[in-house]
Amino acid sequence: MIINESAENYLETILVLSGQLPVVRSVDIAAELDFKKPSVSVAMKNLRENGYITVGPEGYIHLTDAGREVAEKIYERHTTLS
Repeated sequence: MIINESAENYLETILVLSGQLPVVRSVDIAAELDFKKPSVSVAMKNLRENGYITVGPEGYIHLTDAGREVAEKIYERHTTLS
């Protein structure tokens, strides 16, 4: 499945935050990207429906294997370019 650049950026942000924080929530992503919470909520819904993340009952966001694969590929590309 082809995903857009915005979704890739969200997945990469979740990957990075998961290495920095004990848990990742939508508010953490919104703060990191300086986006409004409703925008992040819509993006998380789309990522969840496409099987890239899971969201627990507490609101904690976890990458699925597919999501982690995309996130690591994007992260590697960005660190190589930097």
